[in-house]
Amino acid sequence: MVKIIDQLLPDVFYNRLLKILDDNDKEFNWFWNTRTAESANGEPLDDNFMFTHLLYNKDYNGKSVFFETFFPILYFLEGHIPINNLYRMKLNLYPNQGKKIMHAKHVDLTSEATKKPLENCTITILNFTTCNGGTIIGEEEFLSKGNQALSFDNKIEHQGFTQTDTQRRIVLNIATSNPTK
Repeated sequence: MVKIIDQLLPDVFYNRLLKILDDNDKEFNWFWNTRTAESANGEPLDDNFMFTHLLYNKDYNGKSVFFETFFPILYFLEGHIPINNLYRMKLNLYPNQGKKIMHAKHVDLTSEATKKPLENCTITILNFTTCNGGTIIGEEEFLSKGNQALSFDNKIEHQGFTQTDTQRRIVLNIATSNPTK
C-alpha cells in the first residue's frame, strides 16, 4: 500500500529547497552514478545512469553539508508516517534523455546478513519536479508531482522512469525505520 502525501512541505520551505537544487552558483554538487539500482550483493541491476547527492547514510556515518538544511523534512513526514530512525536521505537527479527509460525494479535496503529486504523500514520518495517521469511501486504508476511524497514498505519493489518533458527530474529518497511494537 502506498501512502500519498500531497503538499508535504510548506511552500516557503519547499521553495527554499528548490532554490538550492536549482543552484546556478554551483554550490550544490551532483555526483555521477553509472547505475540506478543494485542487487543485495551490490551487482548492477541496470546500466542506466543518474546523478545523486547523498545527504545522509547511517551505515557510512557521513553527512553532506546540506544535511541539516534537508533534515526538517522528517518533522513534516512524521506527521504522516511513524518514524523511529533515519537510515538514509539521498537526492536523485534524472536527466532528460529524450525518451522514457525504465530503471530496474529493486528494494532500497537489504539486510547484510540475509540479503533480504530490511524489515520495519519505510521508503518515502519526495518529488521536487512535476513531469511525466515517475515511479512504479508494486504495480501502480505515479507520475512525478512537485511536493508530493509517496511512502511505502521497503519490501515492495519499485522502479523509476525518466521524463521527456523537463530537463531533469529530482526526487529525495528517504529510508526510515518504523517504531517497533
